[in-house]
Amino acid sequence: MDRGRRSLAVALAVALLLGLAHGDMVQFIFGDSLSDVGNNNYLTKSLARAALPWYGIDFGSGMPNGRFCNGRTVADIVGDKMGLPRPPAFLDPSVDETVIATRGLNYASGGGGILNETSSLFIQRFSLYKQIELFQGTQAFMRGKIGQAAADKLFGDGYYVVAMGANDFINNYLLPVYSDSWSYNGDSFVSYMVTTLEAQLRLLHGLGARRLTFFGLGPMGCIPLQRLMQRSSTACQDSTNKLALSFNKQAGAVIERLSSSLPNATFQFGDVYDYFQDIINRPYMHGFNNSHDPCCSLGKIRPTLTCTPLSTLCKDRSKYVFWDEYHPTDRANELIALETLRRLNITIVANSTSS
Repeated sequence: MDRGRRSLAVALAVALLLGLAHGDMVQFIFGDSLSDVGNNNYLTKSLARAALPWYGIDFGSGMPNGRFCNGRTVADIVGDKMGLPRPPAFLDPSVDETVIATRGLNYASGGGGILNETSSLFIQRFSLYKQIELFQGTQAFMRGKIGQAAADKLFGDGYYVVAMGANDFINNYLLPVYSDSWSYNGDSFVSYMVTTLEAQLRLLHGLGARRLTFFGLGPMGCIPLQRLMQRSSTACQDSTNKLALSFNKQAGAVIERLSSSLPNATFQFGDVYDYFQDIINRPYMHGFNNSHDPCCSLGKIRPTLTCTPLSTLCKDRSKYVFWDEYHPTDRANELIALETLRRLNITIVANSTSS
């Protein structure tokens, strides 16, 4: 390393240590399409990409930005309200050591699952194990740039979000083309997922994660696609919802056990299943007028799976709970995020906007 680069690295390390000493914190986010901020847009062979209009219409410039939504994700809003900087996508070409040190990184990938085999039909996606592997690479990169001590402080003081699991059901267990659908029953599949998740969270703790929030699953059987598969425009898939509830119960117990047994760990489980179910059951009580149809659709042609430039939009996006066949709208995400913060007793320190 030449003198100029060495001086820059030292300066960055000192600035980082001083900043963290004053309470600054960055985020490291692991998840699926509910948290993806653009990683899949760089996976050119992936069949799960939010690269076309009308995705992102209510975010920044209104152009697609990799979020599977019209606006913000739940992780966006939770971080905003906590006063944390929004981390960019891991694959964003502008990412360097300064960006990582001041904003963190988001490894979330549309289609990603707790299990490696989940969403293989999408060709390219990052499973949770792959995301953790990429995080390990980030750590090695930062140690080389700012030194061991500064890097350890960065990762040890970071705020970690993990939000995974829905794809393991929707794009694995519930599809007969996957071997898991006939290799397990509902109970044994949930146990398989939760055992795998526990190993992954232990791995993250071993890599320095001390403050971590795991977002539980919502009522998956009520997303528009699941309703459509039941050939009903109104009824939820009760069997799918029961799988989500079973997963939340077991995953929540694991999070509690890890938080009490792992050294210096503060692991929390964000469970707002019942609140989200109430939004779906009583949309008018929460300011919505539609909780079963996607706002972005191609007329009566369903399912279209993704929003496309040929799709038409509902008249008022703030009145719809669901943006497309899978994902909530910005407004629904905001309510879910606020309720998550309330239940976790996290103080809101900043106001956020739709961009």
